[in-house]
Amino acid sequence: MQHYFFDLHWDGEQVVDEDGVDHFDDGSAVYYGQRIADKIGRDADYRSLKVHVRAPDGCVLAIIAASAGRGCEQEALIGR
Repeated sequence: MQHYFFDLHWDGEQVVDEDGVDHFDDGSAVYYGQRIADKIGRDADYRSLKVHVRAPDGCVLAIIAASAGRGCEQEALIGR
């Protein structure tokens, strides 16, 4: 298990993850980052959200945005 960190960036703001979460490998950590982006990215205030996944050595492993499907889902809800 390795310890990964998930920093949130949106509209010039950022929240740095100081606790992190253990994952088996890089792929698992990136998947977890995508889940975070999709869950938070549903809110209209956080459409610009990017999740920076940091590896145990502090290097940025991935920068993830919410899935395109979430934007379509949100537009459908607003249109009602």
